Amino acid sequence: MKIFQNASHLAIVVAALTPASVLAQAAAPSAPAPAAAPQDTGGVEDIVVTAQRREERLQDVPISVSAVSGKSMERAGIVDTRQLTQVVPGLTFSRANASFQPYIRGVGTRNANSGDESNVSMYIDGIYQPVMAGIGFDLVNVERIEVLRGPQGTLFGRNATGGLINIITPDPKNEFTGRLVVRYGRFAERQVQGYVTGGIAPGLAFDLTGSYYKDHGYIRDLTRNDWTGAKLSELLRGKLRYETGIFRAIGSYTVAKTNDDSSVNGQPLNGNTVAQATAPLPVPLATAPWTSSLEVTNMGRSLSHQGSLQTRFAFDGFNVETTSAIIDNHALSTTDNDLTIKPIQKTYAPQSSNYLENEVRALSTGNGPFSWIIGGFQFSGNGQFDALQTVVNGVLGVPSFTRQEVASLAGFGEGTFRLGDHIKIIGGLRYTSERRNFRAAVNNVETVPLQKTKFDKLTYRASISYKFSNEANVYFSYSRGFKSGVYNGMATALSAATPTRPETIDNFEIGAKTDLTPWLRLNVSAFHYNYKDIQQSARDPVTSLVVLFNAARAKADGGEIELTARASRDLNLRAYATLLHATYTSFPGAQIFIPRTSTTPTAAATATSPALPGPCPIAGASPCGNYANPFYDASGNDVLRAPRFTAGFNGDYSHDIGGGSIGLSTNIFYSAKYYWDFADRLTQPAYWMVNGEISWTPKRDLGLKMSVWARNLSNSVVYQQMLPSAMADGVTYERPRSYGVSASYTF
Repeated sequence: MKIFQNASHLAIVVAALTPASVLAQAAAPSAPAPAAAPQDTGGVEDIVVTAQRREERLQDVPISVSAVSGKSMERAGIVDTRQLTQVVPGLTFSRANASFQPYIRGVGTRNANSGDESNVSMYIDGIYQPVMAGIGFDLVNVERIEVLRGPQGTLFGRNATGGLINIITPDPKNEFTGRLVVRYGRFAERQVQGYVTGGIAPGLAFDLTGSYYKDHGYIRDLTRNDWTGAKLSELLRGKLRYETGIFRAIGSYTVAKTNDDSSVNGQPLNGNTVAQATAPLPVPLATAPWTSSLEVTNMGRSLSHQGSLQTRFAFDGFNVETTSAIIDNHALSTTDNDLTIKPIQKTYAPQSSNYLENEVRALSTGNGPFSWIIGGFQFSGNGQFDALQTVVNGVLGVPSFTRQEVASLAGFGEGTFRLGDHIKIIGGLRYTSERRNFRAAVNNVETVPLQKTKFDKLTYRASISYKFSNEANVYFSYSRGFKSGVYNGMATALSAATPTRPETIDNFEIGAKTDLTPWLRLNVSAFHYNYKDIQQSARDPVTSLVVLFNAARAKADGGEIELTARASRDLNLRAYATLLHATYTSFPGAQIFIPRTSTTPTAAATATSPALPGPCPIAGASPCGNYANPFYDASGNDVLRAPRFTAGFNGDYSHDIGGGSIGLSTNIFYSAKYYWDFADRLTQPAYWMVNGEISWTPKRDLGLKMSVWARNLSNSVVYQQMLPSAMADGVTYERPRSYGVSASYTF
């Protein structure tokens, strides 16, 4: 009953936000879809998305989806996937060492194990990206990004309990065109990007995208009086498109290399490190933001290769589409777990992953009252740690090897019924059968013999929408998503080689999409989540390696609003806001870390309380690391990385002057505070992020553009990651204020 009460309350909210002038059109029959518009109508751009596996107007899709064009992101200063936080409602994109971890509406994973997958799924041109070390990259030559919020239980059902991010790059064109971009900025930031496309023969076209980026790092290394946390990224992507008659094929190959050391060269938050408990003291500590003082500089590396082939056969009344891809990734992270110059504990974590995926879809075409899509998805491969090692007090430990294999098959289908001109009903199902294997060895001696498990799950989606006119519709939807159980990729003992249970999430959502005028668009949504068997991770108090477990339950209530305005032909404005209240409704046995201080008592462990190690052994050196409490009840606490309020604004203005054009653009983002641990102890304070750009285009027909840009103008202190362990409360920071110049040439 409470669920339906929540749904009725959300309906009232959406109805209140839908203008009366729009509701008054309910009695009028729906007009035919408008013809293709001229290049610039002076109104809001009519965006086409593929959120339901077919091209549709954004305003016609009964899903919470945001679409941001590549040009808009460029003007807003969004240059990599982590910065999508600043332009997408409800998205928080963080990381843990070499792994990248997006959260949508408080749903995400903080696990960094090889063989696990994010529950906010990432796609590039419709290709699923399973490796968390490979989803943090520079955004190069992007056409648009679509972000679907909420569980995707049918058409994009691969582990997408939180939602998905689909990055779409342009397809090869027959006309010969290209673009060259050069940037230089603070911290010796330099980048060159290039793109060229053109026809080769009748029906055959190519494109080639390349990018090179390098800086010297923005973290001041106090030990060596130098910069650290450097980034080097290289990307090369090529595509071939062949199209004739009823057949179309696009083949692509991508090589992406990212060496980003900023996430592994951090500091102990507030000086909390176990190094404070060992002589000699005082130990040099980095305390100011964007500084470090480590024994050695650490590394975060990733190298990915991906080849794919997508085909489409157009028959009378339906199309058949296929997608196939091979993905290979190698990653390495080295971490200093005590975050000081002392040789107390370090970890070397090399990992490799290989995956194969195939999907076939048949979908109806035409304008009849019933449309459908059916398909199947195959996914298989493995992720492994290669010689995982820990160094304790300068002594290198024995290497550990773990390997996790997955083989998954899924069938899905979805149908859409149109009842007259106004009502549309959607129903869909997906059945997944997945097998996982796991094994481990220490120093080449098998410690975990082959373990096998299987997970089967049916997920579904139902939606009903009412279209008042071509300019307005409301919808209500229910969807269930699931993420498969997974083994702990760092487990080297048989007792730890137990897979987590699958997690499930139910989403009740109501929304409205309205074009109030040709130049003003308002989209709103409200939702309620029931989230069960949540897969979570913590740190082993002795080794600092990851341990996996299931939390119990959580719920989330929230709403989102997006407003887009074309105030004039020269001025574009967009604003959005998200309200979110996400809490654990039942979470006994949450593992937390508590700082050890000069007054910590000594006590032996009991069945319901942890051991208390006593005060820090050296007077004045406090705190001196953490002790674990595995019996903490986190029920009622906020879900991790779920700010209760976020808002953003971006705008761009251009004006012809003096034979050319001047452009001004800005992006402003605000986030309320959120938490990084189950006890709500480690907090990201509320912050603002402000980016801006001023550009000059001498003459439009020359294709030349020059810009001055700035990012994080407010110099906000934002945590890139925060990892509590027995060793320390470790933190690293996002980039401080940076600025520079750029030039682009389009031909």
